[in-house]
Amino acid sequence: MEDGITRVIRKMNLRIVGIWFALRFLTSLTAAIASPLSPAMRINQGIALWPPTGSFFAWLNRILIQPWASYDAIWYEQILCRGYAAWDGSTSFHPLYIWLSTPLYRLGVEALVSLMITSTLATLIFLGILYRLARLDHEPAIAWTAVLLVATFPVSFVLFAPYTESLFLLWVAAALYAMRRNRWGFAALFSFLATLTRQQGLFLVLPLAWELWEASGKSLQGLSRSWRTWLTALAAPAGLISWGIYRIGYLHEGSLDFSSLQGFIYSALLSPSAGKVIPGQAFHWPWQAFMISWSTTMHDPEVYSFINLILGVIFLIAFIVAWKHLGIAERLYSAAIVIASFSVTTGDHAYLSLPRHLLLALPVFFGLAVALQKSWQRYLLITCQILGMIFLIYGYVLNGWIP
Repeated sequence: MEDGITRVIRKMNLRIVGIWFALRFLTSLTAAIASPLSPAMRINQGIALWPPTGSFFAWLNRILIQPWASYDAIWYEQILCRGYAAWDGSTSFHPLYIWLSTPLYRLGVEALVSLMITSTLATLIFLGILYRLARLDHEPAIAWTAVLLVATFPVSFVLFAPYTESLFLLWVAAALYAMRRNRWGFAALFSFLATLTRQQGLFLVLPLAWELWEASGKSLQGLSRSWRTWLTALAAPAGLISWGIYRIGYLHEGSLDFSSLQGFIYSALLSPSAGKVIPGQAFHWPWQAFMISWSTTMHDPEVYSFINLILGVIFLIAFIVAWKHLGIAERLYSAAIVIASFSVTTGDHAYLSLPRHLLLALPVFFGLAVALQKSWQRYLLITCQILGMIFLIYGYVLNGWIP
């Protein structure tokens, strides 16, 4: 019996590694092929893709690392090299991804390489936990479909780039899994770590509170008996408060602004210097933000604005389709992510990073996997997503689309 279980686990792990390796190879190859046309390549343009010329390590750096050196990746690289500073925009980025990449950097590994290693390894662990989480409610075929839907979502190439999504989704999947297994201490820990990785980790308080309510028998009497367990629901807010204390107390980045809702959000939840990263960003009601973004797109049409809007609407449809297949905790978390993502306007760039923010609504892919009842539907969608991923990687490397 144990040998059979071991074989199943080994087979599962090999499939996870296979998916991870295939996507690592696909994303790297696509970025490398696109890179000669990129205006942002900072390394010698004379280094050819093939055959290797000059220093072998310089060639590897040119084909594997430098194509990803754009947008937020540059911010993370600068923070890793120079640290945080108040009012320069760096405090818009939460610290855990930087901290986990620091040991490699201190050992002499280049900053961008250190960041790439962290995100790539986090993706591998995330995919393994994602499958186990999906298996709590679904048969293997559905669980594998969910894994593939997440891994091949067009913007999921950022899981292999110097971005925080892979690490954040690792903590989210681990937290949701711990909640389902009533491991409240681990759920609290992973929620805390998620919030130190991205602001959206705060939304984990919703599924955690619901799972705690269910575990108490949905009664006030049961709730009173387990009040100490309920303290774990404070873990996600504690992560955000800890980072806020560091920003405000240690870096002296102003103080809390209670004069308006926008002021409070950008002083307490985000950063007062967030405008240095994306000028003109603001929070509105989702319908207001959508109309502002639509008007911006129509007034000054840009390809990447249409891409963001189209992908956003497609994801919203997927969320509606998946809704009836999700549990209450999954609905709460996913709805919070979707609403928050559609509530942000980003100045002249309509819904900048919207698809990347929607990717964080992880349970949507579980419900979508259930809704796709026919094998051909799954294959068709996954194929279309891979083609979309290749297209978006080209856009990213060529500075034609901002993830």
